[in-house]
Amino acid sequence: MFDRRTAFEMSLRRSIGAASVIIALGAGGGAANAANLVEPPVFASRNGVLDIMMVAMPQPIPTIAFTSPTTGAVIHPTGWVYQICPRPASGLSCPSGGATVSPYGGTRLALQPGDTLKIRFVNRLPKLNPNKLRHEPDPGEANLYLNPTNLHTHGVLTPARAATLSDPTFGDFVYVSIFNSANGIPVPQTTHQHGPIVMDTVDYKITIPPNHPSGLFWFHPHVHGIALNQVVEGMSGLITIGRVGDNVRGDAANIPWPDINVRHLMLKEIQVLPAGTIAFDSGPQPVADGEVLNQEDTALCDQFPAPGEVRQGSCPGVDLTSSGGNNYTGAKWYMTVNGQQFPTIPISAPDGEIWRLGTGAGSLSWDLQLVDDKTQTPMTVQLIAIDGVAVHLPQDTTTGSMVQMAGGRFKVVPCPNAPVIGSTVPVCVNEIVMMPSSRTEFWVTYRNENGVITPPPPGASATWKMVGLTMGTGDQWPAVDLAKVRFNQTGPRQYTSNQVVVGGPTDAAGLASKPNGIFAARVPGAAAAALQPGCAPLPAGHRRRIFFGFSDVTINNTFALGYEEVDQNGNVVPGSQKPAPDQLQRFDPSVTTVCLPLGPGQTPVTETWELIQLSTENHNFHMHQSRFVMEGSNGGIVQDNFPLGVATPDAAISDQVFNNQNGVCTIPQWRSGHCQSTPAVMRIPFSQLGEFVYHCHILEHEDGGMMARIMVVPSPN
Repeated sequence: MFDRRTAFEMSLRRSIGAASVIIALGAGGGAANAANLVEPPVFASRNGVLDIMMVAMPQPIPTIAFTSPTTGAVIHPTGWVYQICPRPASGLSCPSGGATVSPYGGTRLALQPGDTLKIRFVNRLPKLNPNKLRHEPDPGEANLYLNPTNLHTHGVLTPARAATLSDPTFGDFVYVSIFNSANGIPVPQTTHQHGPIVMDTVDYKITIPPNHPSGLFWFHPHVHGIALNQVVEGMSGLITIGRVGDNVRGDAANIPWPDINVRHLMLKEIQVLPAGTIAFDSGPQPVADGEVLNQEDTALCDQFPAPGEVRQGSCPGVDLTSSGGNNYTGAKWYMTVNGQQFPTIPISAPDGEIWRLGTGAGSLSWDLQLVDDKTQTPMTVQLIAIDGVAVHLPQDTTTGSMVQMAGGRFKVVPCPNAPVIGSTVPVCVNEIVMMPSSRTEFWVTYRNENGVITPPPPGASATWKMVGLTMGTGDQWPAVDLAKVRFNQTGPRQYTSNQVVVGGPTDAAGLASKPNGIFAARVPGAAAAALQPGCAPLPAGHRRRIFFGFSDVTINNTFALGYEEVDQNGNVVPGSQKPAPDQLQRFDPSVTTVCLPLGPGQTPVTETWELIQLSTENHNFHMHQSRFVMEGSNGGIVQDNFPLGVATPDAAISDQVFNNQNGVCTIPQWRSGHCQSTPAVMRIPFSQLGEFVYHCHILEHEDGGMMARIMVVPSPN
């Protein structure tokens, strides 16, 4: 494990009670004459509707040029993209022309509260070699090589609605599997059937509630067992609801933040191989020049560059045969911004820019710093929003509380010369950790080494870096320079002096506290209905407890979740444990782990969940169709994914855990106190009906089984 420790690492340790991630700065690279960053193409709603066709399909990536180490040929590797166009009157393909786009870097769907998103979704993905798929042998997964897919609007608070005879469209329903008939007909599965099987196309109708918060969200596939492969190949894009100005104003001008000073960025990463032979789970398999390794190997690159090595948007593969791995010499791991390799980001607006940043990575976590090229110190930025909800913190919030409430995702630093305006305090950071699925929005303007906003000196620039990151005892993510930032700001500021002011009708404070907030108002479309067996409100004072670990600690990568209900005295409710006392279960879509009704009068209901980490590797908790806040916090940081710290076995069981249990504790070891893991306690409001999931959003963990089914149904009264 890399041994350089920073204050940020130590704050992470303190905030979650155990080592979470190890932060280390990578070597810097020189400037490059890269192209300016291009905004993602935008499809915006009109008159309350966005009606598009979306075709999942293979396509060469023009912005990535891989050079074969054997032939010298330049290859544009084939990724999987979403081709999008306004919905044609008929047919299952988009017409040629400027109205159709299919960028690897992603498209942005721009929506407003109250809109309806209509999508004619078509699967044109290629058939796969089953010997190159990790989960094809798993129960119910024999059809994965046919490359089924679907669509999830991550973070959008919308019903998880299945199609019915009266309405054949789907809402945000992750159990439907759409197959490309050109790849063959799927074979019915006797166990673990995920849900409806549809050939070629479905229609989605996803409603955005009128009281939905403004923010940044994203879309991606969610078929269990192959989600990692499809996201790594490029299948993701951004969703915005409302605009930044709904919640953000300058401190010098009390007007909404202008759209022209907003930038949208999507981080993606993809591994590209030279011709040769690679060992997969099934055994050695041939690979072609430029083939994408979509079942990623986290060790493909060295974590840090060699002396003198410059990593601008990629890192080189290494030979791992001496440690029993593959020889990746000649391979490349590309890390792109909007699909571009090491672009230039010019900032010319005197007031700077708000960056809205999403990650399209499958399992990789990003540790991000904007490093001043002259001083080689991290630059300060002001945090605006997390996971699509504006950060709105009372003025008495301490720095330690900020770090704890956000799960240690940020290194919080002072905001120089930024007084409290109104009732909230600005939050400044100089390091951001983004686990898969997280979104972050922040204000970028030139600041000196003390974090003070000043006019930039001539030629001022910075390098936006992914610095080396180790996930507990698990994956080690490599350091790569992502972009060059040039501060070309001249002229007087119009909106800001020392900060931007965060707070508005759809910020964190407005979600539940206001009568019309989405977590307070009556749930649309919910009508009283009798409860099915096993579905009941959580009694007052009770909480749900979720364990993150392995179903069998003697078998590596058997990712699983456990469940039990705990009463007001902290005792386990007899008969509540699933799948059985002190056991964890890998995902079975036919098993509903949690079923809960809305509150009386069809109002949202809030529960307390306790998350217990049994692994010495980090996990990332995500709940569909909801948000959550850490218990005991003031509600100013509302999230939809949360990094879990790692378990720490004591001396009595440490050898057993690391040598015989693949670094994962058992529930009895945790109960005995020998496996130390501080629970992360969340308050989770449920306002959306339907059948959905909660899971670890590290997609290899999700595909491997760390996911469970949940249902929210109408109240009987």
